[in-house]
Amino acid sequence: MILSDIWAEAGRLLNDPFNTRWTTDVITARANFAQTEIQGLTNAVKTPETLTPVAGVRTISLNAGTMDIVRATKTLFNGAIRPFNGINVQELDFRYPDWQQWENGEPQFWYYDATNQQINLVPKPDATNAITNGITAWESRKPAALVNSTDVPFDSNNQMIPYHIAIVYWVVAECWMDDGTPEALGKSKFFKSGQMLKPGQYEMEIGRIMSEFDIAEAIPEQILWQPEGGRNGAWWVPSKGNPLPWWP
Repeated sequence: MILSDIWAEAGRLLNDPFNTRWTTDVITARANFAQTEIQGLTNAVKTPETLTPVAGVRTISLNAGTMDIVRATKTLFNGAIRPFNGINVQELDFRYPDWQQWENGEPQFWYYDATNQQINLVPKPDATNAITNGITAWESRKPAALVNSTDVPFDSNNQMIPYHIAIVYWVVAECWMDDGTPEALGKSKFFKSGQMLKPGQYEMEIGRIMSEFDIAEAIPEQILWQPEGGRNGAWWVPSKGNPLPWWP
């Protein structure tokens, strides 16, 4: 679909084929809201960005449209490319309480600062690891706004073509909500229920996208634990975790 197709299909489903009540400007604005939400929910389109670390500097700025980072790699001084693991600050504090005192060297982790649109390298890179375009991040970005009638959603990504109808369903649901009558709200819920367990047409399209695309994020959640109570103790003292004592 191009934007004019979205205008036409939304108009048909709204019984407003000439876009009289819901103008093309209104439908366009809502189509842009829709494609941003769809990308944010699914991370379907992944855009690589090359980043250059600076020696002794923890932060690297990201593209202004970045909404999430899906995965990253780093290039070493010898040209080898390795996965670059993401982590959150809370886990850093838990696992490595002294991480802010680590000496500069090869960054082992990065964490995402969405407020400032930056990634932070841990530890800070030294001169050897300040490599031009040494980090590649695959980002989920806000799609470019649809403006002209010939614009294609999702930055013209071909893999998303089968799912353009999801934008139409989102737009139609929002427009029916404008009426506020029980009948109109019932029609709105048919197109977008707001519940994945009781999906409307929009949610069914979201489910199809999520089943088709890899939506994993670079920072998987983990259960963090540490021994407590009877499991603590010196290594030569019997405990629940180490019941056999060591005898000299």
